[in-house]
This record gives sequence, C-alpha cells and structure tokens, in this order.
Amino acid sequence: MKALYQGLDPRTSTEVVMCEHIHGNDFDCPWHFHEEMEIMLVISGGTQRCIGDNFSPLTPGDLVVVGPNLLHGYSNEYPEGQPRKPVEAISVKFNPSLLGSWLQMSDVMQLQNFFRQAANGIQVRGSTRKRVAERMPLLLKTQGLQRLILLLEILNELSTSNDLSQIASAGFSLESPPVDHGRLSRITRFIKKRIGEPLYLKDVAKHVGMSPVTLSRYLRSHLRKTFPTYLNELRIARVCRLLKETDATVSEIAVHCGFDSMANFERQFRKLQGCSPKVYRQRSHRVSSPVLPSSSSNHRQTATTSTSPNSNHLWQAQPNKTVQTAFMAM
Repeated sequence: MKALYQGLDPRTSTEVVMCEHIHGNDFDCPWHFHEEMEIMLVISGGTQRCIGDNFSPLTPGDLVVVGPNLLHGYSNEYPEGQPRKPVEAISVKFNPSLLGSWLQMSDVMQLQNFFRQAANGIQVRGSTRKRVAERMPLLLKTQGLQRLILLLEILNELSTSNDLSQIASAGFSLESPPVDHGRLSRITRFIKKRIGEPLYLKDVAKHVGMSPVTLSRYLRSHLRKTFPTYLNELRIARVCRLLKETDATVSEIAVHCGFDSMANFERQFRKLQGCSPKVYRQRSHRVSSPVLPSSSSNHRQTATTSTSPNSNHLWQAQPNKTVQTAFMAM
C-alpha cells in the first residue's frame, strides 16, 4: 500500500492558512501525509478514521489535530448495495513555521508543547471541542490576516486545554524528532534502533547513563508506564506500520519487531489494538483505498498530490515490496 504525499502547492496557494469545505459521498482522503499541520472537523457522515496506528469510528463533531508527516486517512464505507450517507467536514492546514522565531519564545511554551504532541495526533473533546467547532466555519469566511488571527485564537484555545488526548502510539513515527527534547527522546530513539533485538532495562539504562532503578522510576514518572509496557507499545507500533505498508507475513513482522513468541505477540497486539493483526491489516487496506473524486458527487478545494521530497521513507513503500527490502528501510 502506498501512502500519498498531499502537500500544498506554493505556486497555486495564496493563503498561509488553507481551508477546505468537504462535502459529498466521501472524503477523498486516502492513506496520506503532508508537511502541514491539519485541524480536521467532521460535521457529519463518515465511518472511520485512521491516524497513525489508531483506527476509530467517526461520529458527528469529531475534531482532531494531525501533526506534520503523520500518516492518516478517512473513509465512508457501507455494505454493498447500501447507499452512503453524505459527509461534511472542514479541514484547516497550515505550516507551523509560519510563526517563525516567535514560536521559540518562552511565553508561548504551551503552544510549543502542543505542536510536539500533535506529532502523534490529538483528539479534542469536551467543552474545548464545542468552542473550536463553533469557530471552524468562520475560517471559511475569512482570508489573509483575519483568517490567521482566527487560527491563532483557535490554537490558543487548544494549547491551553485539558480536553486533549493522544491518538497514535508514541512509537508509530519511525523518524527521530529534529530536536532532542531531553532524556526521553534518547531513550525512545535507542529502543527504536534496537527494536528487533532482545532488549532489557539495564541496556537502556546504561545507554542514557542511569541505573536501572532510576530509569524505571523515570518512565513511571514521565509516562506512567513500566519499561516492558513502553517497549511493547513501541514494538506493536512498528508492527502496525509494517502491516499497513508491506506484504510481509504476520510471523515475519513479529520476529523483525522483537517478538520471539507468537502467543505473546498476539496477546500484546490484541491488548493494544483490540483486534488480531490480520483484522488490523484488513482495516488498514480499506482505509487506504482511495475513492476517485466525482465532480457531481464530491466538492472540496484542490490539494496537490505529488511525489514526496522524502521518497525513500517507509510510508512510500509499495505492498509488493519484498520483505528484505521493506525491513531494510526500517
């Protein structure tokens, strides 16, 4: 399965904040990624969204924030012969770099943290969701500076809210963050680098210059998780990527990701994803299948679909890649 790169074309885009009003039989939103951050409000319709390794049913009012280069897709699938309910949604895309050096100032620390959290996708709930959802349609009616000011108000609302929850697993993105945000980043990168090997608490502790006891306390304090729990989450996250993007067998993927027992692998996968690896792969294929837009059935502003400048990323993998080639890309 190939993920599409759907970036905004600077030659045709005249707005620093791009807004799309989506309405029709489908989202026309296959498995894809882009360099912009996106705020997506589903007003009505739709059956499922996939963000990173998370599959969730869609409900009216669903509001999420998707960070740059995070794989995601929306679908509106119904049994054959049953008419689809039309969808309506609002998508807002912008490049976080538009805020420039101002984003580095200490008085906007909350916004910095919010942008980092968006790397794994954020679901917005509660009263915050209601207030932001009320403002989203206003973005469609404004342009230029007025639209930018309204976006900043929405970002302030989101970055100061407690109604946020992470969507994708921390280990789903295989790329190291461009900036080292501390010891936790070092820990995570080390685990990802050796994800397919036997890995113990003492190995990671030695790498980051901590005792095993101190590292264990650190993980409990910062993640509220034990080392085995976090390790399994990172491994299952990589399993999910390979299930989506290669044709490797489930057992091959399990071994590659460090599981030496299929029984334990199946148990951990079901615990974290709520289904078997086989069912997960089937769901991901349904979300990834693009529905060609029809001028009579779907309406949305045009977004450029092109070859990614990072064409060697795993998310560009074809489903018929050999197991060896796919694993080498890891």
